[in-house]
Amino acid sequence: MSARSPSRRRPARSRKGQSALAEVVQPTPERLARAVENGQEVIESRGRQVRIDDPFDAMRAHRVLAPHDPRLNDLRWLIGEALRRLHHRAALDTLRAVAPERIGAVAPGPRSGLPLTEIALNARDKLSAAQALAGAAAWPVLRRIVIEGAPLRDCRGLIAEVSTPWRADAILADRLRCGLDALGGHLGVTARR
Repeated sequence: MSARSPSRRRPARSRKGQSALAEVVQPTPERLARAVENGQEVIESRGRQVRIDDPFDAMRAHRVLAPHDPRLNDLRWLIGEALRRLHHRAALDTLRAVAPERIGAVAPGPRSGLPLTEIALNARDKLSAAQALAGAAAWPVLRRIVIEGAPLRDCRGLIAEVSTPWRADAILADRLRCGLDALGGHLGVTARR
Protein backbone atom coordinates (compact mmCIF):
# COMPACT_ATOMS: atom_id res chain seq x y z
CA MET A 1 0.00 0.00 0.00
CA SER A 2 1.17 3.50 -0.69
CA ALA A 3 1.76 6.07 1.99
CA ARG A 4 -0.65 8.52 0.37
CA SER A 5 -4.35 7.88 0.34
CA PRO A 6 -6.23 8.41 -2.93
CA SER A 7 -8.42 11.08 -1.36
CA ARG A 8 -5.43 13.40 -0.79
CA ARG A 9 -4.29 13.47 -4.41
CA ARG A 10 -4.58 16.68 -6.32
CA PRO A 11 -6.40 16.56 -9.61
CA ALA A 12 -4.00 16.54 -12.52
CA ARG A 13 -3.97 19.74 -14.55
CA SER A 14 -3.39 19.49 -18.23
CA ARG A 15 -0.97 21.78 -20.04
CA LYS A 16 -3.64 22.50 -22.61
CA GLY A 17 -5.96 23.87 -19.92
CA GLN A 18 -3.17 26.03 -18.47
CA SER A 19 -2.29 27.49 -21.87
CA ALA A 20 -5.97 28.21 -22.56
CA LEU A 21 -6.22 30.15 -19.29
CA ALA A 22 -3.12 32.15 -20.21
CA GLU A 23 -4.60 33.08 -23.62
CA VAL A 24 -7.97 34.31 -22.32
CA VAL A 25 -8.83 37.66 -23.87
CA GLN A 26 -10.33 40.17 -21.48
CA PRO A 27 -12.80 42.93 -22.43
CA THR A 28 -11.30 46.30 -23.22
CA PRO A 29 -11.55 49.15 -20.69
CA GLU A 30 -13.79 51.01 -23.14
CA ARG A 31 -16.16 48.03 -23.24
CA LEU A 32 -16.25 47.82 -19.44
CA ALA A 33 -16.97 51.56 -19.18
CA ARG A 34 -19.70 51.31 -21.83
CA ALA A 35 -21.26 48.38 -19.96
CA VAL A 36 -21.37 50.34 -16.72
CA GLU A 37 -22.88 53.35 -18.53
CA ASN A 38 -25.61 51.11 -20.00
CA GLY A 39 -26.44 49.69 -16.56
CA GLN A 40 -24.98 46.26 -17.27
CA GLU A 41 -23.30 44.15 -14.63
CA VAL A 42 -19.62 43.36 -14.39
CA ILE A 43 -19.30 40.14 -12.41
CA GLU A 44 -16.19 38.57 -10.93
CA SER A 45 -16.40 34.78 -11.16
CA ARG A 46 -14.03 31.90 -10.59
CA GLY A 47 -14.06 30.40 -14.09
CA ARG A 48 -13.92 33.66 -16.01
CA GLN A 49 -12.52 36.80 -14.40
CA VAL A 50 -14.85 39.30 -16.07
CA ARG A 51 -18.31 38.62 -17.47
CA ILE A 52 -20.49 41.36 -18.87
CA ASP A 53 -24.23 40.95 -19.20
CA ASP A 54 -24.19 41.58 -22.95
CA PRO A 55 -25.58 39.25 -25.65
CA PHE A 56 -22.48 39.44 -27.87
CA ASP A 57 -20.18 38.67 -24.93
CA ALA A 58 -22.50 35.80 -23.95
CA MET A 59 -22.20 34.46 -27.51
CA ARG A 60 -18.44 34.44 -27.04
CA ALA A 61 -18.68 32.74 -23.65
CA HIS A 62 -20.92 29.99 -25.06
CA ARG A 63 -18.80 29.62 -28.22
CA VAL A 64 -21.59 30.55 -30.59
CA LEU A 65 -19.19 32.55 -32.78
CA ALA A 66 -17.13 29.41 -33.59
CA PRO A 67 -18.46 26.27 -31.88
CA HIS A 68 -15.51 23.97 -32.69
CA ASP A 69 -12.57 26.39 -32.49
CA PRO A 70 -11.95 28.47 -29.34
CA ARG A 71 -9.28 30.61 -31.01
CA LEU A 72 -11.54 31.50 -33.92
CA ASN A 73 -14.31 32.21 -31.40
CA ASP A 74 -12.05 34.73 -29.60
CA LEU A 75 -10.83 36.16 -32.91
CA ARG A 76 -14.38 36.85 -34.08
CA TRP A 77 -15.14 38.44 -30.72
CA LEU A 78 -12.08 40.70 -31.12
CA ILE A 79 -13.34 41.73 -34.57
CA GLY A 80 -16.68 42.62 -32.99
CA GLU A 81 -14.93 44.64 -30.28
CA ALA A 82 -12.96 46.50 -32.97
CA LEU A 83 -16.23 47.27 -34.76
CA ARG A 84 -17.69 48.58 -31.49
CA ARG A 85 -14.65 50.82 -30.91
CA LEU A 86 -14.87 52.10 -34.50
CA HIS A 87 -18.56 52.93 -34.03
CA HIS A 88 -17.71 54.68 -30.75
CA ARG A 89 -14.96 56.74 -32.46
CA ALA A 90 -17.39 57.68 -35.24
CA ALA A 91 -19.59 59.35 -32.59
CA LEU A 92 -22.79 58.45 -34.42
CA ASP A 93 -24.79 58.20 -31.19
CA THR A 94 -24.90 61.98 -30.89
CA LEU A 95 -25.93 62.55 -34.52
CA ARG A 96 -29.38 60.98 -34.65
CA ALA A 97 -30.85 63.91 -36.63
CA VAL A 98 -28.57 63.34 -39.65
CA ALA A 99 -28.69 60.18 -41.74
CA PRO A 100 -25.40 58.23 -41.48
CA GLU A 101 -25.28 57.88 -45.29
CA ARG A 102 -25.04 61.65 -45.72
CA ILE A 103 -22.14 62.11 -43.29
CA GLY A 104 -18.81 62.43 -45.06
CA ALA A 105 -20.33 62.01 -48.53
CA VAL A 106 -18.45 65.00 -49.97
CA ALA A 107 -14.90 63.62 -50.17
CA PRO A 108 -13.00 60.67 -48.67
CA GLY A 109 -10.10 60.98 -46.25
CA PRO A 110 -9.25 63.33 -43.43
CA ARG A 111 -10.78 66.78 -43.33
CA SER A 112 -9.64 69.96 -41.67
CA GLY A 113 -10.99 70.84 -38.26
CA LEU A 114 -10.56 69.79 -34.68
CA PRO A 115 -8.60 66.58 -34.10
CA LEU A 116 -11.61 64.82 -32.53
CA THR A 117 -13.75 65.83 -35.47
CA GLU A 118 -11.13 64.51 -37.87
CA ILE A 119 -10.95 61.22 -35.99
CA ALA A 120 -14.74 60.94 -36.07
CA LEU A 121 -14.87 61.66 -39.80
CA ASN A 122 -12.18 59.09 -40.56
CA ALA A 123 -14.02 56.56 -38.39
CA ARG A 124 -17.26 57.27 -40.28
CA ASP A 125 -15.51 56.67 -43.59
CA LYS A 126 -14.10 53.42 -42.26
CA LEU A 127 -17.51 52.43 -40.90
CA SER A 128 -19.19 53.00 -44.26
CA ALA A 129 -16.46 50.92 -45.93
CA ALA A 130 -17.09 48.20 -43.32
CA GLN A 131 -20.78 48.31 -44.18
CA ALA A 132 -19.95 47.78 -47.86
CA LEU A 133 -17.55 44.91 -47.03
CA ALA A 134 -20.02 43.11 -44.78
CA GLY A 135 -22.76 43.23 -47.39
CA ALA A 136 -26.46 43.92 -47.34
CA ALA A 137 -27.37 40.62 -45.67
CA ALA A 138 -24.83 40.67 -42.83
CA TRP A 139 -24.61 44.38 -41.97
CA PRO A 140 -28.05 44.72 -40.30
CA VAL A 141 -27.26 41.68 -38.13
CA LEU A 142 -23.80 43.04 -37.23
CA ARG A 143 -25.21 46.46 -36.41
CA ARG A 144 -28.02 45.09 -34.29
CA ILE A 145 -26.06 42.45 -32.33
CA VAL A 146 -22.52 43.83 -32.09
CA ILE A 147 -23.04 47.61 -32.04
CA GLU A 148 -26.49 47.95 -30.47
CA GLY A 149 -26.15 44.93 -28.16
CA ALA A 150 -29.39 43.14 -29.03
CA PRO A 151 -29.83 39.39 -28.53
CA LEU A 152 -30.06 37.10 -31.55
CA ARG A 153 -33.78 36.47 -31.08
CA ASP A 154 -34.53 40.19 -31.53
CA CYS A 155 -33.14 40.00 -35.09
CA ARG A 156 -35.57 37.31 -36.29
CA GLY A 157 -37.58 39.96 -38.11
CA LEU A 158 -34.64 40.46 -40.48
CA ILE A 159 -35.23 36.94 -41.84
CA ALA A 160 -38.76 37.09 -43.22
CA GLU A 161 -38.57 34.06 -45.50
CA VAL A 162 -38.06 31.50 -42.69
CA SER A 163 -40.94 30.42 -40.47
CA THR A 164 -39.27 28.48 -37.65
CA PRO A 165 -37.35 30.42 -34.96
CA TRP A 166 -34.50 27.91 -34.68
CA ARG A 167 -33.87 28.08 -38.44
CA ALA A 168 -33.92 31.89 -38.37
CA ASP A 169 -31.43 31.85 -35.47
CA ALA A 170 -29.12 29.55 -37.44
CA ILE A 171 -29.25 31.86 -40.48
CA LEU A 172 -28.65 34.95 -38.32
CA ALA A 173 -25.69 33.31 -36.55
CA ASP A 174 -24.22 32.34 -39.93
CA ARG A 175 -24.62 35.89 -41.27
CA LEU A 176 -23.00 37.24 -38.10
CA ARG A 177 -20.02 34.88 -38.50
CA CYS A 178 -19.61 35.70 -42.21
CA GLY A 179 -19.85 39.43 -41.54
CA LEU A 180 -17.25 39.27 -38.76
CA ASP A 181 -14.92 37.23 -40.99
CA ALA A 182 -15.30 39.77 -43.82
CA LEU A 183 -14.40 42.70 -41.53
CA GLY A 184 -11.34 41.18 -39.84
CA GLY A 185 -8.76 42.56 -42.27
CA HIS A 186 -10.48 45.92 -42.67
CA LEU A 187 -10.53 46.54 -38.92
CA GLY A 188 -6.90 45.47 -38.49
CA VAL A 189 -7.57 42.37 -36.39
CA THR A 190 -6.55 39.80 -39.02
CA ALA A 191 -4.33 39.98 -42.09
CA ARG A 192 -5.89 41.51 -45.17
CA ARG A 193 -6.90 39.13 -47.97
